[in-house]
Amino acid sequence: MTSSIKKILVPVDFSDISKAAALQGAEMARLLNVQMDLLHIKDEKQENHNSPAYHQNASTQMENFKKEVQDSYGITAEGYIIPGNVVDQIIEFSKRKSVDQIVMGTHGASGYREMFIGSNAQRVVTLSDIPVLTMLDCKNESKFRNILIPIDNSIHSREKVNVTIEIAKLFNSKVHILGLVDSDANIDRDKMVIKLESVEKHVKHEKLSYVTTIEYGDNIAKTAINYSNINKCDLISINTGHESKITGIFLGPFAQQIVNHSPIPVLSVKQTEALFTTATF
Repeated sequence: MTSSIKKILVPVDFSDISKAAALQGAEMARLLNVQMDLLHIKDEKQENHNSPAYHQNASTQMENFKKEVQDSYGITAEGYIIPGNVVDQIIEFSKRKSVDQIVMGTHGASGYREMFIGSNAQRVVTLSDIPVLTMLDCKNESKFRNILIPIDNSIHSREKVNVTIEIAKLFNSKVHILGLVDSDANIDRDKMVIKLESVEKHVKHEKLSYVTTIEYGDNIAKTAINYSNINKCDLISINTGHESKITGIFLGPFAQQIVNHSPIPVLSVKQTEALFTTATF
């Protein structure tokens, strides 16, 4: 399988979590032998971002950090500092520079913010047409040894499989295929078995190690996170797009909870337009 990832973008604000995301992106760039772009955005709504001193400090940090990742990982990295709205500029930059993967940190959300797109990372996940890998914790290792692919009853659930398999092959990961059902009715489990067999076929074709499980839970997001904790997964892959396509604002409840609360990195893959009305199983 030839990788579709030719360029990686990492937005950085020079916080610990954004630097950790850059190191994750750098490891992927090293394994793929591709370029990584570092992007810092001066938010013009913040008064201190408009000062010459801020620009000079950001330029110095960017140059130092770019050199660090290049020297440590042996990759080609470019640094950019541009003004504007953080989310808008990330999306526009990724399109203009033909980026294939965004890697960024997120600080999560809680309380009433769970109802809305409250963080830059969540809004990027919602609006991006390319896969976005988000990290909540800067202590995660950069190698994905166990990757979780949750499969639910939505017609879009399997589209993330191909993208996830690319990353699994990159890290020689074990793939955990998790069927999530919110009903213990036999007919629902039978439908899930058929879906999982289709996913297994893809994974087997790429000669990856895998395990398949079906679990029941009233809150399938919590069920998926609990499974990832118990089985020491390093990455969880989810679909996004169908809910945000309808509203323009909200992620679906499953994606919201996973992006906000997963202690491990989350790969969010937006399904194609055709799958809004066409089942893939």
